[in-house]
Amino acid sequence: MSPTAGEATPKRKRLRNTRQTEREGVNALRAFLEDQDCVVQEVDTANDFGKDLLVDLTKDREITGETIAIQVKSGRSFSQGGCWGIPASSVDLHTWYESSTPIYGVIFDPTEREFHWINLSSYVREQMDALRDHKNAGKQTKQIEMRFKGHFVPTPEKQTLTQESWENFAGEVRGYIRRFGGRTLLDLMSEDMSAQISAVHDCFALGRGDARALLLLRCTITKLSGYVLAQALHALSHCAANPDIPWSERNWIPLDITRQVRASFNWSPEEILHMIREVEETGSAGVSAWERGGYGQSLIVLLWESPDLCERLHSALLTACRGLDDDVAFRTLILYQYFLGIRCPDTDLRERIESIVKSNPILAGHAVSSGLLSTIADFGWADIF
Repeated sequence: MSPTAGEATPKRKRLRNTRQTEREGVNALRAFLEDQDCVVQEVDTANDFGKDLLVDLTKDREITGETIAIQVKSGRSFSQGGCWGIPASSVDLHTWYESSTPIYGVIFDPTEREFHWINLSSYVREQMDALRDHKNAGKQTKQIEMRFKGHFVPTPEKQTLTQESWENFAGEVRGYIRRFGGRTLLDLMSEDMSAQISAVHDCFALGRGDARALLLLRCTITKLSGYVLAQALHALSHCAANPDIPWSERNWIPLDITRQVRASFNWSPEEILHMIREVEETGSAGVSAWERGGYGQSLIVLLWESPDLCERLHSALLTACRGLDDDVAFRTLILYQYFLGIRCPDTDLRERIESIVKSNPILAGHAVSSGLLSTIADFGWADIF
């Protein structure tokens, strides 16, 4: 019924000016994804919390169980200075960080009919979080309720979604879901060395956003051997005070995660001996071991965090002398005297080491035992490398 003369026209809800553009982007992306045999479910706008589409990937028209959420933006307003991106509040960033489903952002350019995309979950977990702590290293910062400050999240340059690039996009999604879901970490127990090494690298990548991945790597340390163990030591050493790692936002681990992982470096004598033996064997195979920048250095910085280290090294040394290779026993002796000299400076190091060598034929008969004793006699202690 029309209002009569003199009556005010009642106020009504109006369509947003951007609604048509937004729908154009959602519709175009949905059509594209369905052309790739994806199963697409649109999220009701009443329940839209930054997830416009839920997408199931398929293979040979079978649903694989690989699911992502997509936040869709549309229009030239999402381009700043030629760079496409998504404005995000601190709440948005927090939502992406905590989502149990990986979230991707897709921006539709209606002029060029192009889709620009970015893995938002990866961005906030593995890039933004690490960069934030990397820049704040050494600064006294107050604990704040929100983890991140809002800003403009740029999409990688020339990263577009097309028929030609679909397989690359799908491969990226599958790879991230494997890491995100943790299934690839099971390859730590694989019999294939390349699969184990890949799992170690995934533990590091996933661990930059979730401490549990690095803690898993630490807890399986005695199940790893050779070059795989060496890689694991190097990955874990990023959580310790390793002076020879060139730090950047790409390998910086957030401080809260570093603290959690460091607290687990409570190495038992059995673990210590296992790590020494495996690093020693990689060295005999021609891999960089007991030198600056080698895997031995990674082990040293990990041991540094362990409480009661001298007592545990002594226990490991006695075990090595009872039945292991003489090089392993001698390497354990070198580490023992090194840490003993640092942590217990009042100890008569020369008398202690001479007594241990004389009491253990495997050490007394080693080719360079006399050289070690002479070095300690002349300088008070011997360096590790």
